[in-house]
Amino acid sequence: MLGVFQVLSKPDMKVAVTVGLLAAGLAGCGSAESVAGKVISGGREPIEVSPETFAPPVPCPPMELKTNTYLIRKFERGKEDQQDGLLYQATIEDWANTCSREGVSDRRIKLGLSGDVTPGPAWKGGEVVLPIRVAIMEGGRDGTPSVTELLQVPVTIGAGSPSETWTLVENKFVIPQAQSSKIIFGFDEGRRR
Repeated sequence: MLGVFQVLSKPDMKVAVTVGLLAAGLAGCGSAESVAGKVISGGREPIEVSPETFAPPVPCPPMELKTNTYLIRKFERGKEDQQDGLLYQATIEDWANTCSREGVSDRRIKLGLSGDVTPGPAWKGGEVVLPIRVAIMEGGRDGTPSVTELLQVPVTIGAGSPSETWTLVENKFVIPQAQSSKIIFGFDEGRRR
């Protein structure tokens, strides 16, 4: 034995002694695999981890508020643009989205929009229905819409009450993962008379 250690250099000898001590310690405790399993699982039964836990996030299309569609101002008939005829005004202020895998080649988009509705001097109380258009454009902003949908957001506000926050969360939109897209959204009041 002395002959073997004489051939080894000092750093190699430290490695050999360390490996020998580790092997002796593991031999007394059972197999190295069971010790490692106990250390990794904290001494508990191992749990099964889904491969999707470590899957990369699914990229979402960017969102863009369509120009001049963040505000609705509703007036009493015949008093358009007069402050005392203002029924309410509504705004879109925040938006976000997340995506998840849907099947093998699609992704499901969950989008959220929020804002405020503020009653005006002519508001008597009741429900406001906010029309929000969501369009998913193939190939980005200048592409053709693969999906376009008008969503309705009901908001109840009392006469003279402060502004009321509204929120819309929708997850019905499914598009191909490989498709380059952009989500365009905003208030859509239809044709004005």
